[in-house]
This record gives sequence, C-alpha cells and structure tokens, in this order.
Amino acid sequence: MKTWNNKGQTLVEAIVGFALLTVVGTAFVGGMAQLRKTTAQTVQLSSSDKQINDIAENIKAGVENYQVNFDYESGTSSVLALDKLPMAWDTGRVAKREDCKECAGTYGYTIQPYEEFRGLYKVTLRMTHKSWTEPYKDYVFVVSAK
Repeated sequence: MKTWNNKGQTLVEAIVGFALLTVVGTAFVGGMAQLRKTTAQTVQLSSSDKQINDIAENIKAGVENYQVNFDYESGTSSVLALDKLPMAWDTGRVAKREDCKECAGTYGYTIQPYEEFRGLYKVTLRMTHKSWTEPYKDYVFVVSAK
C-alpha cells in the first residue's frame, strides 16, 4: 500500500485562497476610494457653508456701507446673472473673479430695502460651484441697519 502525504495544500485550495484575498483587497481599495470621495464632498460642503456664513456676517456687520439695489422690477435676475457674478471662491480662498481663474465657485449678492419695514434689508446671495449638480444656489436672509 502506498500512503500519500496529506500535510500540504492542493493547487485548488491555493487558488481559492488567492481569490478570497483578491476579493477582500478589491473591496478594501473600493471602500477607501469611496471614503476619499465622501471626504472631499464633505470638505467642499463645509467650505460653502462657511463661505455663506462669512459673507452673511460681513453684510450684517455693516449693511449701511453697501450699495443698495432699488430696482424692484428686475430684482436679482439681471444683477445676479451667472456670467456676471463678481467674486470667486474655493476652499479657504475668496477673491475677485478675475484674480482667481482656478477657483471652483463664484458668488454675488444684492441688498434691497423692504418698503414696508424701515431699516430692514433683504439680501439675496447667489453662489455657484463646479461640483454642484444645480447651476447655482440662492440664499435669502434679512438684515437690519444699525
């Protein structure tokens, strides 16, 4: 009788083990790529929220120092045309549009007084960003003059 040495692994077992390692490695790499993408989106969203808050706070602090738009007919449609937005922004950066060609977003705003309420102003802030699905977002808030 001939006895076989059963202490090693067969070729099939080695291939199955390699396939399992490949599947786990692929899932790990895919998960890391998704994590990086999600992190980048979160940073960009946080940056835009911070930018909105900074602009709003600057306007609130000195609304009387800004030019007020009394053109109620056209409102924001012509003043805030996307190709005419004067400012550019990106993560941690704000500049004039012509000074920041590489910035991913632009913004502009109008300030209009409420006719019925003396000292209150409606601010419409229009922001764009290359990564957003919609072409722009409008943020409307009310500030008061001191």
